[in-house]
Amino acid sequence: MMEFLQDLQAWHWLCFGIFILLGELLGAGGFLLGIGASAILVALLKFVLPDLTWYWQFLIFGVMSVFLTLLYWKRFKNFNEKTEQPLLNSRIKNLIGRQTPLIKAIESGQGKVQIEDALWTVACTQNLPIGAIVKVTGAEGMVLLVEPIE
Repeated sequence: MMEFLQDLQAWHWLCFGIFILLGELLGAGGFLLGIGASAILVALLKFVLPDLTWYWQFLIFGVMSVFLTLLYWKRFKNFNEKTEQPLLNSRIKNLIGRQTPLIKAIESGQGKVQIEDALWTVACTQNLPIGAIVKVTGAEGMVLLVEPIE
C-alpha cells in the first residue's frame, strides 16, 4: 500500500477527479463537486510539482475538498429557491384565491368546479347550488377547500 501511495501520479488524481465528477452527474446535488475539483487541482499540482509527496497530496486534497464543498454550499445552497414565481410548479397553491362558479352543486360537503382545463373536486361546509361563485381557500390533497362569495 505504501508503494502505491509513494508512486501516486497526476493521472491517478485526474482519473479519480473525473470519476467523482461523473458520480456527481448521477444526482449527488453538489456534494461531490468540491471533492472532484480538489482531485483535479491536486492532479494539476502534481503535473507542476512532480516531486510532491503523497502526504502533501492528501493534505492538499483534504483541505481543498472541505474548502470547495463549503464554498459551493454557501454560494449556491439557496440558488434554486430564488425565483420571481415561487409557486410556478405548485398548481394547487396557485389556485388559492381564485374565484369560480360551481359546475356541480355542493351536496354533502362536496361539489365540482372547472378551473382552466381541469375539473376539481371542492369541499365546503355548506351546501351551494350550481353556478354559485366560490373562492378557493386551501386544499387537502387533491380536494380544493372553498367558501362562498356573498
